[in-house]
Formats: sequence, structure tokens, C-alpha cells
Amino acid sequence: MGKGFRSVLPDRRRFAPGSGLMAAACTSPCAYHCPLASAPFRPDGPDGAGPSIVRWSPVRWNCAGRVRLTSFRRKQRIPDVCAGCGSDGVRCRCRLPPKPHLLPPFSERTGVPEGETVVMVGTAAFRVGPVCAGLATEDSDGRFLPVQNPATGDTVAQQRACTPADVDKVAVCADQAYRSDSWQKLAPADRGLLLLRMADQLEAQADFFVEQELLDTGKPITQLKTGEIPLSAAILRYYAGAADKIEGSVKNSPGGLHLTTWEPYGVVAGILPWNYPLVNAVLKTAAALAAGNAIVLKPSVETPLSTVAFARLCEQAGVPPGIVCVVTGSGSDVGNAIVDHPLIRKISFTGSTAVGQTIQQRAAAGMKPVNLECGGKNAIIVFADADLDRAAEATLFSGLVNTGQLCVACSRLLVEECVADEFEQRLLDKLQRLQIGDPRSESTQVGPMITRSQYERARELLQTGTEEGARLLAGGSSAAPAPALSGGLWLEPAILTDVRSDMRVAQEEIFGPVLTVTRFRDEAEAIALSNSVEYGLSGSVWTTSVERSVRMIHALDTGIIWVNTMMAGYPQIPVPPHKMSGTGVELGMEGLLQFCRRKSAVINGDSTAAPGWALG
Repeated sequence: MGKGFRSVLPDRRRFAPGSGLMAAACTSPCAYHCPLASAPFRPDGPDGAGPSIVRWSPVRWNCAGRVRLTSFRRKQRIPDVCAGCGSDGVRCRCRLPPKPHLLPPFSERTGVPEGETVVMVGTAAFRVGPVCAGLATEDSDGRFLPVQNPATGDTVAQQRACTPADVDKVAVCADQAYRSDSWQKLAPADRGLLLLRMADQLEAQADFFVEQELLDTGKPITQLKTGEIPLSAAILRYYAGAADKIEGSVKNSPGGLHLTTWEPYGVVAGILPWNYPLVNAVLKTAAALAAGNAIVLKPSVETPLSTVAFARLCEQAGVPPGIVCVVTGSGSDVGNAIVDHPLIRKISFTGSTAVGQTIQQRAAAGMKPVNLECGGKNAIIVFADADLDRAAEATLFSGLVNTGQLCVACSRLLVEECVADEFEQRLLDKLQRLQIGDPRSESTQVGPMITRSQYERARELLQTGTEEGARLLAGGSSAAPAPALSGGLWLEPAILTDVRSDMRVAQEEIFGPVLTVTRFRDEAEAIALSNSVEYGLSGSVWTTSVERSVRMIHALDTGIIWVNTMMAGYPQIPVPPHKMSGTGVELGMEGLLQFCRRKSAVINGDSTAAPGWALG
């Protein structure tokens, strides 16, 4: 937000009602990322309806894509002019990238230094909406849906609830942008340069995107800073290098040339999950743009903030307006309209198997190709000859990272029975050292669950497991780790042991911080147990035997298998789901080709050859 600006969390400090302090927010495009953009002028009252903002000693400054603030003292406006273009905030059109400075909670500080502005990030005035041709658009009926912070339960933003009419407008916008000269005449290498700029911008604005994800998902801040932001930048750079390496082929044929080429679909759609909103937005956008498409993103209704911000970042990096669009709102209203729209030629979806099946059925009516990355019930298999300490570390990470809300998470532990007791004790010892708590703490490793529906499902399955005969070895409490977080969706990481393969917890995707333990006698039983579920997304094998690892790779019916490691290989290695885990592939060059369609051409080189019946 620039020098002299500080951002703090909601509920950390409230200006006293009746103080006369009021707030305004820039309504121009330069404030697209501002949590107060489009907010009405209103006093800050005890109901918390309005944002709390105050500027101390106003100065001339260049809002340049940052928050444009106006101070009020007893309803008397103090003029503040943008030094970049000389206009007031309403007419400002500066478009430089924001550089937010996120500092400790205001409660840890006393007073406000002269010259600072304090912005209460995460209030009901924080509104996000669809992105179309570089401008946020109002939805047709003016409805808004709340966005809640899962760590606290607070409503931190409002998103516009789009309608099918809005989807049509955005699809037309994307189609026009795709057909424009500014995109069609762009060489593949130049598309790669755009992706490189996007990666640079993302890293430069890392603190801002971390803040969006914290409000959206409640993920531990270290997971975001050291994992998801670097991974997102790496995905952009990988597909930047791949943009000019999409190659066709020439078939040997006498008297001519037989060619096959790849070309973009046109407008594609990326329907995103709530568990990794930013990573999935980046993944689908990077591959789609590298292939030459325009893309319409549909974030989950629970986590729209970082997706909208990323679409704005694309424009900052030089992507033509309309090439990356966003539609916000519920899946039933917006998602179906996206799948049905005739201008959207391809669907890429990440989410639950049930929703994936519905999308596939709807897309069949228009013969649209669909890429589905859906659920998983993945096994981590530990043999007696494995390095048990490293395997225990990997088991906890694979089952509990992102609070277990990960499609490729290996939350189903299969352990050889001769070492099962020792291995369970190792798990318990390590689990006690796992840090659960405030996502903003650098020491936190496990945060809250993200959606209430999934939270309730995880709790229900945990109870069902014990009723079916499983033993709760540790965890399972729903108590918040601190009083300030009592409104959040907290579920203590749990280990269920003595789990049989016919139990629901062994067959159904829990998608929460619950690790199940099943014992096996030999390699054949381990393979049978692993393959006994309807999913086939990922798996992990821990053994020091090279021969056994090779046999397991061939025997396990799953898309990706890690041997003596976990979650490695991104973004270069493709992840092709098997069985009910989906269709198509994501990541790697194969993931790029999912956004291309194949075309063949036959060129005749013999003008004397008869083209048909030689009728003369």
C-alpha cells in the first residue's frame, strides 16, 4: 500500500463510535485490490458495517494502484490529490503494482505515528466481483455473498453473486479478447514473456497474496510463504518456457506432406476448488495462456479473494484485458452457466468427484472436452525395511498438510504389521510436537478447516469410524487452540487405528486432518488394500528394496506414486488421475497439451495425381 501505510486485522482495533471519523475508498480501477474498493461512504459504527480508516496529516501521494483514502474530521473532507495523475481518487487511472506492507496486529502497538494511515482489512466493505476486460462489473441484481475467515469465523468480505447473464457477458468479453489482434498476433515466445512477468509480479506482491489467502483459507502463513507462493511462481515460469515448445509432427508420405499440429481451443474455463485457490488459478491460467487460449476462472464461493487479485495481476503484467476473466458466485448458478455456454470450448475442473460427474454430464450435451481432477483416497505404504523415522515424518505430512484438505494427500496409512506398534508410537511422538494454532504465527503448521460443510463431514466420519470399531489413537477435539479463534473451524489432527478396509473411513474421502491406520501382512495384501478403493490419484511407498519399489509402481492403480518421498516433482511431472479421481492430466507438458486441440493437414505435392475418379 506504499510508504506510510499499515494494514491490520479485523477486530484488532475499532475507532470509537461518535469520534466523527469516516472513510471513503477509491472507486476507480486503480483500487482493484483495495479491500475497501467500491465501499460506500459511511461512518464506522458499533455494528461494524463500515471500514475504519483514518489518515494523519494528509500528504500528496501517488495512489498508483494502491488504496486511495480520504480523511474526514467531523464530516469535513481534507483534500487529497493523486500526485501521479493530478486527479482525485474517483477519476484516478494510475495502474502501478501495489506493494502492501503487512505489520503485526494493531493490538501489539500503541498509538498511530504521525503520517500513517491505518486500514482495517477484512470488513463488510471489502467487496470483490467479477473481472471482465480489466474492470470489476456489478452483477445484475446487486446481491452479495459473504466470505468468511475460517480461522475466526468473521465475515471478511462480500462477493458479488453473478448470474447466468453475467456469465454470458464475461464469455463474450473473453471471446472478443481472444479474437483480437493484440492476442492473435502475439508469438508463443511473447506469451511466455507475459507469464514470466506474472511470476515476477506475484513474487513482488507476495505479502499481499499471502494476506488474501490468510483471509480466504486460514492457511498457516509459513505454508503460504515457503510453499504456495513459490510453487505458483514456479508453475508460471515452467509454462513460460513451454509456450514456444508445443510441437506437431510430419508423417512420411510419398507425393506430399501429412502434418499434425496443436492449436488453442479459444475460450476455456477453469473451475477452481476452495482448498488451493491461488495455486489452481495459476495452474490453469498458466497452461491455458501458454497454449494461446483465453480463460474464464470460477473460484469457489468460499474462497474468491486471491483469484480476483490474480486476474488483476495478469493485467498488470501486460496480458490484454479480457484474456483472463473471473466470475464470482455460487456453483449452481454460475458453474452450470459456464459449462453450458457455447463460447466456452473446454472445461478444466478441480474439486469433488460428485461435482466432476455433474460437469461431465452437462458438458456432454455440447460435446465439450472436460479435464477433471477430483477426489482421492490415497495410501502411504510403509514396509518393515523402510527408514521408519523418515516414513513417520512423511506420513504425518502427507495426511495432515493443509489440514488434510488435499486431493493427493496420503491419509490412509498401510503399515506392515511386524513394525506397526513401533510405527504408531513414532507417529504419536511426532504428532505431539506438531504446532496447531493461529495461522499468522510463523510456528503454526496446522490451521483450521476451510469450509463448514467439510468440517461437519470430517467430524461425522471421525465419529462413524469409532462407532464401526476403529480406535482413536490421538486427537479429534473440536476445541479452538485459542479463545480469539473460537469462531473458527478447528479440528485437532486425529489418528484412527485398527481400521478395516470395509469401514467408511477406509473407503470415503474424509478431506480433513484424520489419518487412518490399517495393518498388512505381506506385499500382496498391501497392493490389494491400496487398490480396494474407487479412487486412483496418488500413492506413496516406503521401502529400501529397489525390486519391491518397482513391483509396487507397476501394481498400484494410481496416477502418481512417490517412492521414499512425498509431494515432490511439481510442476514438471504430470498427475494423471485414475478411476473415479478424474480424467485428463494436470502439470507437466502433458498438462499444457490438455489446453490444445489437435489438427491434421494433408498437402499434395504431385499435381499429376488424380484427385478422384479421373473423370476428365
